[in-house]
Amino acid sequence: METRHQDPATFYKYLEKECNKRIHIYTNCSTFTHAFGKAIENHLDHVVIQQKVINNWLTILDIPSKDDCANLAQRKVDCEDKIDHLDDTLFMLNRGLKKDNSELKELSKSLSDLLCLIENEVKNLRLTK
Repeated sequence: METRHQDPATFYKYLEKECNKRIHIYTNCSTFTHAFGKAIENHLDHVVIQQKVINNWLTILDIPSKDDCANLAQRKVDCEDKIDHLDDTLFMLNRGLKKDNSELKELSKSLSDLLCLIENEVKNLRLTK
């Protein structure tokens, strides 16, 4: 027998090749394909029935379903997006407010300087009369 003198890797590759040939022979026919298709359809029918039973129990026990959790997660993401948008808007408004305040301070200082100048001019005019 040759297998005694072969290394294990070669033996297992040969064994794998033979198994694959047999699997291919048994599964490469329309009978198997139709039977496998029927089995998948039956399995999917059972899955649909189980989903309905589970959803009924969840409704009876007032437990949220997967869809309820997904909707809640989507609403949470939407709220986070709105909060981010509000945060950005507040940041921009705050920056604008700081800019406006600094401009108001400059204007106030300029007006104060102008008022002092006008008061000095009025004093000078009164003195010269």
